Amino acid sequence: MAGLDEERILGHEVVCRLPQEKGYFALNNEISCGQCTYCQEQLTSHCLNLQELGVNQDGGYAQKIRAPRKSLHPFELDNPALGVLIEPLSCAVRGAGRILAATNLLSVSRPKTLIIGGGLSGVLISYLLTHSPNFDGEIYLYDITKASLPWVDRLGIQRVEVPEPDRAHLIVECSGSPDGLATALRLVRKAGIVCIYGVPKQGISLPVSPHELFMREITVISSFAGATDQTMEAAIAYIKRDEKFFEQLLGRMIPLEKLPTELTAWSPQPGTRTVVEMNA
Repeated sequence: MAGLDEERILGHEVVCRLPQEKGYFALNNEISCGQCTYCQEQLTSHCLNLQELGVNQDGGYAQKIRAPRKSLHPFELDNPALGVLIEPLSCAVRGAGRILAATNLLSVSRPKTLIIGGGLSGVLISYLLTHSPNFDGEIYLYDITKASLPWVDRLGIQRVEVPEPDRAHLIVECSGSPDGLATALRLVRKAGIVCIYGVPKQGISLPVSPHELFMREITVISSFAGATDQTMEAAIAYIKRDEKFFEQLLGRMIPLEKLPTELTAWSPQPGTRTVVEMNA
């Protein structure tokens, strides 16, 4: 992949097959050392010696990859292609857990919640919040696209064209865009919470001063850490229980040779993952 510090084969949301074994496996692409202080605290995504297949080691677009057996999670689904959603849903399980923990700081039990970004991250966070017995908030979605997002109706979420300031107690920024983050910090109520879930670009500063954060008493949290054994298994269980919902999140199915065109000339269908069939 051009643009990186060194050449790298990408691909970290991967469905694997093993030689001479039946079935499918979801890859946890984060390989931790198990020895550093973060690993000892079960924060394996923050491992000081972390190796990430598809990030700093060759990933799923290679003809073959090597990974520890414990990084492969077997699953049985009617459509094995749904396995590409296991890793991102696993990350969302972690994110939703941090969001739910933070809501204890709010002064209301049914927080008005705004999700910014209707891509896959926004879908998965919305799904987990609506299916959590520990969350009873009203969820709204804001996305700059005018395209239809069928999953919004399936989850009973209201879509807003122009979000109003000083209404949302909790805002989850899922777009990763500078404008999305600025919007979240501008709109959130005093004593509210902003979760940075979409991956922001390096070099971007928070568009709000420490003084304003202090005076408005805004809590800013983030969720970077990705997959663990526990979150991977939780993700598999969610998909297995509701395959019909997750089916709609699978976008175009393309062969590997069409990937460069897909990356440079086409945008994914909103809220979906394009699936690359390696053997097509």
